[in-house]
Amino acid sequence: MPATGSTVTRTLTYLAAVLAVFVGVLMALPEPTPPPPADAATEAPPEGSFAIVGAKVFDGEAFQPETDVWVEDGRIHRMGRGLDLPGDLARVDGRGRTLAPGLIDGHVHTFGGTLNDAVRFGVTTVLDQFTDPQLAASKRPARETLDRGNEADLFSAGMLATAAGGHGTQYGVPVETVSGPDEAPAWVRARKAEGSDWIKIIWEDGSAYGQGIATLDRDTIAALIAAAHGEGLRAVVHVSALEHALDAVALGADGLVHVWGDTVIDDVQAARIADAGVFVVPTLSVMATVGGESMAPALLEAAGDTPLSYMQRSTLAARFSGTETETTSGVDDVALENVRRLYAAGVKLIAGTDAPNPGTASGLSMHGELRLLARAGLTAAEALIAATVAGAEAFGIDDRGRIAAGRLADLVLVDGDLESDLSLSMRIVTVWKDGYPVDRDHLDQDWQQTTAAPTTAPATTLIADFEDGLRASFGFGWQITTDGMQGGSSTARVAAENGALRVEGEVATGSPFPWAGVTYFPGAQPMQPVDFSDRETLRFRARGDGRTYIVMLFIGDTSTTVPAMAPFTATAEWSQVEIPLGQFPSASPGIIGGLAFVAQAPPLGAFGFEIDDVEIR
Repeated sequence: MPATGSTVTRTLTYLAAVLAVFVGVLMALPEPTPPPPADAATEAPPEGSFAIVGAKVFDGEAFQPETDVWVEDGRIHRMGRGLDLPGDLARVDGRGRTLAPGLIDGHVHTFGGTLNDAVRFGVTTVLDQFTDPQLAASKRPARETLDRGNEADLFSAGMLATAAGGHGTQYGVPVETVSGPDEAPAWVRARKAEGSDWIKIIWEDGSAYGQGIATLDRDTIAALIAAAHGEGLRAVVHVSALEHALDAVALGADGLVHVWGDTVIDDVQAARIADAGVFVVPTLSVMATVGGESMAPALLEAAGDTPLSYMQRSTLAARFSGTETETTSGVDDVALENVRRLYAAGVKLIAGTDAPNPGTASGLSMHGELRLLARAGLTAAEALIAATVAGAEAFGIDDRGRIAAGRLADLVLVDGDLESDLSLSMRIVTVWKDGYPVDRDHLDQDWQQTTAAPTTAPATTLIADFEDGLRASFGFGWQITTDGMQGGSSTARVAAENGALRVEGEVATGSPFPWAGVTYFPGAQPMQPVDFSDRETLRFRARGDGRTYIVMLFIGDTSTTVPAMAPFTATAEWSQVEIPLGQFPSASPGIIGGLAFVAQAPPLGAFGFEIDDVEIR
């Protein structure tokens, strides 16, 4: 998760986005199952034993013309031109198509339906850089078998190493922080016992953005890297500043996650990273969002009729506060130039998206990452190397990333010639995982809920003026909301006092994403959607303790997706707050199942605000 120039507001945005999946209070619009694209195969793709014949094959190193690939029992059996295939072996026509290894996303955060979202778009393996260790452990058995499944394989760092109060602790997830070098060996041993596949270390003091964030000191980072290596684990370091990147390399880090955007690296410094054999996962997809660029239009157009989960649509539509998303060329220029120079110096680059951060979507954004790497100067083959074998080799996963005898039959067949046009990567004909075709129309039903059609909003614009207590003009009304449903300890109290709604309480640790506040439900039942599409603005008066709060717009009742959101500040004196409904980054901002006015971490601690004269005009 990158630090950004607007650390507070962007962190709040990210927290709200990820919170949605964990708390299970959001809605997913019903997703119709469209007919298959006109050029899709009319017969079910084969499984088990079969061959793709006559395809242009990207084997993990280069493109091979008119090549056959023979699959047996979930693995590549043979590859070559004009293979002598058994007469009864099922065949897939590869002419005019490109076959590539399953993609490997080198930087994700896993929860909810993200693994299903990934595999449906050809990402058959993900390298997770911070998630719940128990979740990671629950997914580990799937990668050890060749059984049929509907998820990408997960490899993960599990918990991250950070300082008390440092980056990673603000989300409320219980984090075992590190206070000094002496604690490093035991901390690393604990992660290894939990099953971490590598160690992720946070070196983030906010200096690149004029912020001040607690971070690990140099000696502690050195001790963590040494301890990881002593336990046979790789160590990767989160950085956002060139100075920290170079220092991490000097201390023996194996990889850097995120390219930095504060300073352009010079040729000597880039050569130093290359000579050290350190890899870099630039995460240009999330850097584009930070820079104000939206990849959504291009990716949605390329996706065509392929079903997207509501979570994919929502995270792709989301943006960091303070950025614009209408431009198509806003990726951070410094970050992009750094990737160009690292690539020119021979640094191993690994494609990674940091999905599902705002502006990204699991699976989908890997195809945007390929385009961004091409923008940085990589050829189609070099970008695909970054998205396949480079990640496998860098993280010691030697059974995938290439099309070669004995490797997993994780494959993506694309209509068209990727060597001449990398943007065709989403014209997916078939994805195979362990030799089984992936049902790309199947959305993981554990993470898809439908909702009733929205009802029409009443004519009145006023929701409540609190002159008559907590009564609302229409709808189910007001209700306290806290992280208690996730085992958290945050609290909230609400009362109508002096013609206004008073909300106060405490945001505390104990849940993945601490929050507390109040929710208004405009429908007859909680989260029943109401159609306000003929209205333009949410307007209310607010005052309070000077803290920045968040309004979350819920579309309806689901368990799996991201609310649209907008910040407001409760100043000491009453002020009018007007938020255009179009400002909420949502596919349907006029459809409202709930409006939550909440305090989130950071910061933890007491909060208090009042609102009055709430209306949707």
